[in-house]
Amino acid sequence: MARPLRIEYPGAYYHVMSRGNSRQDIFLTDKDRLTFLEGLGDSCEIYAVRCVAYVLMANHFHFILQTSQPNLSEFMRHLLVTYTVRFNRKHGRSGHVFQGRYKSLLVEEDKYLLPLSRYIHLNPIRTREFEDTDYHAKAEYLKKYRWSTLPGYCYVRKRNKKIDYTWLLGVYFGGDKPQGRRRYREYVFGGMLGQIENPFDDVVHQCVLGTEDFVDWVKKKLSWEKQREVPSLRKLRRSIPIEDIIENVSAAFGVEPTLILTPNRKLSTLRRMAMELCYRYSAKNQREIGEIFGVDYSTISLNRKRLSTKLKSDRKLRKQFDKAEQQIALLSK
Repeated sequence: MARPLRIEYPGAYYHVMSRGNSRQDIFLTDKDRLTFLEGLGDSCEIYAVRCVAYVLMANHFHFILQTSQPNLSEFMRHLLVTYTVRFNRKHGRSGHVFQGRYKSLLVEEDKYLLPLSRYIHLNPIRTREFEDTDYHAKAEYLKKYRWSTLPGYCYVRKRNKKIDYTWLLGVYFGGDKPQGRRRYREYVFGGMLGQIENPFDDVVHQCVLGTEDFVDWVKKKLSWEKQREVPSLRKLRRSIPIEDIIENVSAAFGVEPTLILTPNRKLSTLRRMAMELCYRYSAKNQREIGEIFGVDYSTISLNRKRLSTKLKSDRKLRKQFDKAEQQIALLSK
């Protein structure tokens, strides 16, 4: 499984979601939910994370979070591991509770944070059992749904003491006052009256929910070197035509481009380097790269692995590769 891209910096907003292993339930009882929320509150306090909104479903959850430090990964690791240990101990089980890695999206605050909060707060009635239910019944259900931050945004008496409700109300609805809470309630429930836009339709390369300007800003902020192996990151970079990559590699090593594209034992290492650089910077997948080099995708994968092993043991080759990559990386920024 490819590593997900974790874009972390102080003050960032995220949508985070995780499902149960094999889509099994992660909460078997209400006590499990209370345990999870207790862990969420403790983790927020330890890592100085603001939870803007959450909703717990039977086999998955959604969060909107803001991190004061670049520590989302540490925060989520602490929360999920702690809950897994407690859940397994209570139910006499072992092994994974959650399915693989959690999913996270970096969210642009100005345009997407508010509609995203509405979308996840409506999650409990976005099920088959509510398909033919009228507006009033849905609204009443959401008001009483204990495992969401929505009741706390609507009524002070229903709040989770470890969650900060004042920020969102203050920024968008004039403050944590009766009028502000009523406005937010109307905003969320208004989403049941017609077809609302799904904010996830605007996700860019499975990692950013934001406008084009925001995505450009993220590109400049990221450390390419630290996360260059992450597929999502390669998609965020400006892709480079494979022809240009081959040309740069051929110039760096004084070899004709056609020789790099032609199977040749003497140039096998050089071909592997070219394949690797095409994978990193062309935004093409291994099958597409294989078609250009005249091999299948499995050969591309095998050659990349062989190159990776050789680069670890051959310092001279490592320097040559890094020099070639630096030239190509400049074209992608």
